[in-house]
This record gives sequence, C-alpha cells and structure tokens, in this order.
Amino acid sequence: MKNTTRNLYWTATVLFGLLFIGSAILGVVDPQASYDEYRHLEFPAWILYPLSLLKVLGIVAIVWNGSKTLKNFAFAGFLYDLLLALGGHIAQQEIKVLLAVFGLVLWAFAFVMDRIYFAQPRHL
Repeated sequence: MKNTTRNLYWTATVLFGLLFIGSAILGVVDPQASYDEYRHLEFPAWILYPLSLLKVLGIVAIVWNGSKTLKNFAFAGFLYDLLLALGGHIAQQEIKVLLAVFGLVLWAFAFVMDRIYFAQPRHL
C-alpha cells in the first residue's frame, strides 16, 4: 500500500510538474505565441515572464516540500491560474477549454495525492 501511494504521488507530481514547466518553457521559447494567446483571452501580455518564473518556482516549492505554507500557496496559485484559463477559454467559446479541464483534473490528482502521501507517518 505504501509503495502504491508513493508511486501515485510521484506520478501525479511529475505529470503536474511537466504540464507547468512545459508551459513556462513555451512562454520563454516562443513568447510571441504566448503573447498572442494572452491577448486573445483578454489577459495582460506583460504577465507572461513573471508567470513563467512563478510556475517554475511553484513546482520547485511543491517538490522541495520544505515549507507546507509555501507548498499550499503554490497549489493555490496553480489552481487560480487554471481557473483563469478555464474562464478565458469559456468566454471565448473555445475547444481549448478541455486543456484547462485536463489541467484542473491533474491539479486535483496531484493535490489529493500530496495530502494522502504526506499524511502517512513515514514518507520515504
């Protein structure tokens, strides 16, 4: 049971991390496409670089697990980001809303597995 929980935790955390690290890298590698997408969703384009940095730092905070408060803020920030993406795509009536829903499902999986894994007396 312990190994299964650990494996599920790391699977969820890695998948979630890849989603947001990939998003941050895309924002830096192809900023024009990201600017265009932000403008299309009526979000300010200037937030691209700070948001990319915060995505990387948020994943580091979750994986590092040094501060429960910092980890909680990271999870909250990612939820907020995903909800804004969902709202923007719904407002534009786009099929990309499914990507935001996928992100929310992945967020929930990572969040729940984090809570289960670290609630165990020993998490090796």
